[in-house]
Amino acid sequence: MLTQDVEQIAIPTLDSERHLRRVLVAFDGSAGAWAALDRGIALAQSAHAQLTIAGVVGSPPPIACGILGVLVAPYTPEALQRELDIEMEQKLAAARDEIPAAVSVTTVLLHGKPTRALARLAEDGGYDLVVTGPRRISRLGRLLRRSVTHGLLSSGTVSVLAVKPA
Repeated sequence: MLTQDVEQIAIPTLDSERHLRRVLVAFDGSAGAWAALDRGIALAQSAHAQLTIAGVVGSPPPIACGILGVLVAPYTPEALQRELDIEMEQKLAAARDEIPAAVSVTTVLLHGKPTRALARLAEDGGYDLVVTGPRRISRLGRLLRRSVTHGLLSSGTVSVLAVKPA
């Protein structure tokens, strides 16, 4: 899924003396996430920076309820959480497999609300830049202007680069 032609990208200078050292890519397996990964790889290569790919798994949806109470489901909430974790780990592994050997890469599986989890990791981990891609937003999300990129821009102190897929 990664493009073979990597364009030359100017390395953003964070201040007059410090350059890009740690890049965090928010990854969910969507087309926007792959575009963000492409850009994150190019930036990490250009700056000889460490690259981290982070996927966030939310809580599983609640078990369906009927009029007479809870319906018996074949899965427990714990089993559903494990399934979601496995699915994201597979996506992260696929992304990691695309990273050139010259780039130092780490993958991280986070839990919770994506904006909060990524902002916390970015700040606590000392990242210089978070790279995100667009994801399809629900109607309610559009009305509320709630996206991970928008949330990171408004909640954190780390720079955010929003990448649009080609």
